[in-house]
Amino acid sequence: MVKKIGVVRGICLFGMMGMLAVGTGCAELKRLRVENKQLSDNLASLQQENSNLSATASRYEGELSRLENARKDLESKLAGTGATTRIKDGSVSIILPDSILFDPGQAKLRTQSKSTLKKIAGILQTDIANEMVRIEGHTDSDPIQKQKDKYPSNWELSTARASSVLHYMVDECGISPTRIYIAGFGQYQPVAENKTKAGKTQNRRVEIVIISGGG
Repeated sequence: MVKKIGVVRGICLFGMMGMLAVGTGCAELKRLRVENKQLSDNLASLQQENSNLSATASRYEGELSRLENARKDLESKLAGTGATTRIKDGSVSIILPDSILFDPGQAKLRTQSKSTLKKIAGILQTDIANEMVRIEGHTDSDPIQKQKDKYPSNWELSTARASSVLHYMVDECGISPTRIYIAGFGQYQPVAENKTKAGKTQNRRVEIVIISGGG
């Protein structure tokens, strides 16, 4: 009788352990399925993100290529004028050294500069007829020595120079005043170091920025 009870208890214990094992196995399987679902969702999200990044990179590369082609085309049309071009903040910019446009410390256009400005204005009216244009004045870091009463700082001088270019293009070349404006940056957006004479020469400039999209 004792043996039978022991056998029964053993069977019951084994059965309970089996049920526990089955229950544990089911719980583990359920957990693994949940984790697998999460991993699948994460993978899908990463794949979508990668696809979006690839599309953005493709658009960016396409825009860079378009801008570079536009820059090269513009520079070829300006050959012989002394102007150069560059890509600046997503736009093509025409760079005019101050020596082409002005006498030292002055904001009045030199007579010989006007043929260059006329050529640029012609391009703006034909090839680039729908874009906004920002005319920027830039100086080196040397403080104003002469005419300090007229130009207290490089901000005033750079703005006056940009204004002279704008007025010539609007008043003499027929550029619409609704698509052109000025900005004077003084010495605060250099393209070279102001520690050398060559660097200062590069920094004294007017930039005509053709703003893509008209913004």
